[in-house]
Amino acid sequence: MPHKMTYIVADDDELFLMLIQQYLQYIPDLECIGAFNNSIPASNAIQNLNPDLLISDVEMPLLNGIQLVKSLNKLPLIIFVSSHKEYAVDAFEVDAVDFLTKPLLPERLIRSIDKVRQLIKLRHNTEQYEGFKMGPEESFFIRENSAYLRIPFNDVVYIESLDDFVNIFLQNNTKKIALVSLKNLEKQLPSSHFVRISRSHIVNKNKISSLDSNNLMLDKIRLNIGKTYGEHVIESVIGNKAIKRHL
Repeated sequence: MPHKMTYIVADDDELFLMLIQQYLQYIPDLECIGAFNNSIPASNAIQNLNPDLLISDVEMPLLNGIQLVKSLNKLPLIIFVSSHKEYAVDAFEVDAVDFLTKPLLPERLIRSIDKVRQLIKLRHNTEQYEGFKMGPEESFFIRENSAYLRIPFNDVVYIESLDDFVNIFLQNNTKKIALVSLKNLEKQLPSSHFVRISRSHIVNKNKISSLDSNNLMLDKIRLNIGKTYGEHVIESVIGNKAIKRHL
């Protein structure tokens, strides 16, 4: 029998709790194992029942949704919902899969569930697990099917975060998936070749054709530089290599 994804939903609005369950009740591989209008019992249930997914409002009494997630020892995948778009930054800082705004559209929620399903599939795919290893001679390896695939540093254009895994975009217009977070990948890549430019992207410094403090170009691809990353990116990429008007 196929594994059912389990979820817990937390929201201090009883009608919204019912609405979420109504939207999701006909998805055959999804099972609600708890619905709570208070974050404290929700936290206890998450610790005891170990759900695959938490769907949580951000604004709740006692502990808000962000604080709830930070209090957990073992994190499920997380979808946040809120009437306030400004909470999105905080939501993604704790690695939420998605952030949905109220009033909630059922088709938008279903798309988020599909993202969760794909992440769980990757997590359980033993062929992809431990998907990244450094290699010799300016290259690294990723797990692909039953083998390790070598990727030279120079083939990489940029890397994009997708929660617990990354898309690696290559210069031949293909991409590869590795089951590693961008945060952990950043620690393993050499700073001589790569620089993180935002919460979502690492780029190959040798592929940058132009940049300022807000954006950079990788041939025809434009990527935004995060506000807190701009100074470091310019220093890392340009350093003392800029031609000076006066010596």
